[in-house]
Amino acid sequence: MSEPEGDRPATSTDPSGDPPVDLLGAVAYGALTAFTRLAADAALAPDLTGRAEMAALAAVEMAHVERIRAHLAARGVDLVTTMAPFAPVLDSFAARTASRDWGEALVGAYVGRTLAVDLVAASGASEGEGSGEGDASDLLRGPDAGREAAGESGFDAFAERAVGELTADERTAARLAMWGRRLLGETLAAAAEVLDEHPHAAAALLGGASRGAVFKALKSRHSKRLAALGL
Repeated sequence: MSEPEGDRPATSTDPSGDPPVDLLGAVAYGALTAFTRLAADAALAPDLTGRAEMAALAAVEMAHVERIRAHLAARGVDLVTTMAPFAPVLDSFAARTASRDWGEALVGAYVGRTLAVDLVAASGASEGEGSGEGDASDLLRGPDAGREAAGESGFDAFAERAVGELTADERTAARLAMWGRRLLGETLAAAAEVLDEHPHAAAALLGGASRGAVFKALKSRHSKRLAALGL
């Protein structure tokens, strides 16, 4: 008798082309963490426009979680159980990178929300095709990932204008630039911890690429995003 899918160890290869369950758990909890952060950041907005922009981003993250939930449920796998192993690392990361004001919230949303997208894009995880609801790229990166990574999100133009107004003050500009770089460092540290603690997910995510090469590409993409903000 074959094992239920949810009880089998996740591996870096799947005959169906689907990403391993533990990798999907990590991605889903990352998206859930982003949703929670963006929803909280909406309260820091100085006006209704900013609040609506943050809320819209939060909705995209929650839609990504629901997409993974549906994919796993169709295979008899529980989303919460799958996400649980990643909670300690990602909760700690969220606590260390919580926004203290509207400027930090804007920078975090602009560069932070694309870091997970960039991590997958820089690795080999999204090369295969999945089944059912969509391909592996959509499941891992989210349906709007390509637009976000290319800087074509409607939020980008809003954030660039808003950050530009804040950084007219040199001290604020320096502080937000440091914050943007700290977000990258914290993201790399959290990603390294997840990769070390979950080798099956690591193998699937890296897809044969070296961690060093993937992190180097992530740093390059992040630098370009900060430059677009004038930081």
